[in-house]
Amino acid sequence: MSRRALRITLFALLIAAVVGWAAYSASTLLLFLAYLTTVLYTVWGLYHLLLSWMGTRPPLEPKVRPAYYPKISMIIPARNEPILARTIEACLFNSDYPLTQKEVIVVTDDPAGERIGFWYQQRYPDNVKLLARTRFYPTKPSALNDALTLCTGEIVAVMDVEDILDRDVFLKAAAAITQYGYTAVQAILRISNFEDNWLTKVFAMEYAGWFRIWLNARYQIGAYAPLGGTGNYFRKSVLGTVGAWDPLNLAEDAEVGIRLGIAGWRVAVINARHWEEAPVTFHAWLRQRTRWFRGWMQSFWKYLSYLFTPTAVRRLGMKPLLTVLLMLITPFIVVFNWVAYGLTALWFLESSGILQIHLLPLSFPFWALIPLTFNLLYYYTWLQGSAIEGIGSKRMLLRYVPHMFFYCNIMMPLAGIRAFLQDVFTDVQWEKTAHAGRGVKWAVENEPVQLIPKSLANN
Repeated sequence: MSRRALRITLFALLIAAVVGWAAYSASTLLLFLAYLTTVLYTVWGLYHLLLSWMGTRPPLEPKVRPAYYPKISMIIPARNEPILARTIEACLFNSDYPLTQKEVIVVTDDPAGERIGFWYQQRYPDNVKLLARTRFYPTKPSALNDALTLCTGEIVAVMDVEDILDRDVFLKAAAAITQYGYTAVQAILRISNFEDNWLTKVFAMEYAGWFRIWLNARYQIGAYAPLGGTGNYFRKSVLGTVGAWDPLNLAEDAEVGIRLGIAGWRVAVINARHWEEAPVTFHAWLRQRTRWFRGWMQSFWKYLSYLFTPTAVRRLGMKPLLTVLLMLITPFIVVFNWVAYGLTALWFLESSGILQIHLLPLSFPFWALIPLTFNLLYYYTWLQGSAIEGIGSKRMLLRYVPHMFFYCNIMMPLAGIRAFLQDVFTDVQWEKTAHAGRGVKWAVENEPVQLIPKSLANN
């Protein structure tokens, strides 16, 4: 039996079991869901309350320059990206790091990317390498694995093509790895096009809460810290030790972080930033979030049996182990918002005499209060992170609370359900995020992409 057939069979059995349970005793099923929702949200909420408190501490700020300048290999995976040339130039010329100790690996599978990468490779043979894939599995981690074979640096960085870097990010990453002994570091990701519309604004606030507060808190307490899809820096030798990236995982960043933890390596969040583009439409956002959620589901199924073994407890420790699980169940938690609200709706239907399902003797309709309270924690974290990152004052950003409610309670559950259905019924596919925000439009329309760097144009 194929994996897809097995997944579909298990899904059908699950549906049959739920329907049979509901037919046998609907009130027992509802009571089970009510208690399950209560337990899940209570544990989830207490954990994230701790993160919201600890995450306000400053992230790692390397106070010294690196003892030496290790060579950094920057992998830029690109497919149909009009600003690839700008990103190559930003990496080479707009950072405070010796040019001789930087190399860019452009891995692409489209003709425009090949032409741009080839020109830069010819102009800077010591700094730029092109890998034009003609036979490939169409996922980002597959491209990263192919590019890793060309990396000669001691440190390997992952760079999304829309990224703009702080000038000191290479210095801080190198110092954290060579002076502080970390195996990998994650830069804080910021959104450059947050003024495009309400979606990019809320997305920017979510990123500020996630990277500045919750991810930083995980580093502060020694918990599992899932890496972002860009702005992460690794010792190349360690990447080889853990097997690099899983080419079939759609959240390869979070998954490789699990294997780093199992291997006993330390990961830190540094006080440096990569600026990137947020999706500007709901469709683009849904495709991207579905991909992330499905990748977390893939990792959940992959590691579920292992995480409860004595070996996992011994190698990871209870705190990282539990925090891995709490991270990977995120897609299921957001879908449970609808379960909690559904239970509350049933309570009101019974209290009005329309239905008789025997929930009244059991509870006040607090099933909805649990996810709503957790939503408040989300909102607080996003507002706090946004204030710290300078996106705006909490008072000014409060007007986006209705947008946050829609984002958390409608959009996220839709993405979670879509990810689950894809995981059951379809093979792995990479739904690429289109970058069409203000930053990319400005670069393409007002500063046409030039294959020749401005610094050399007049030579």
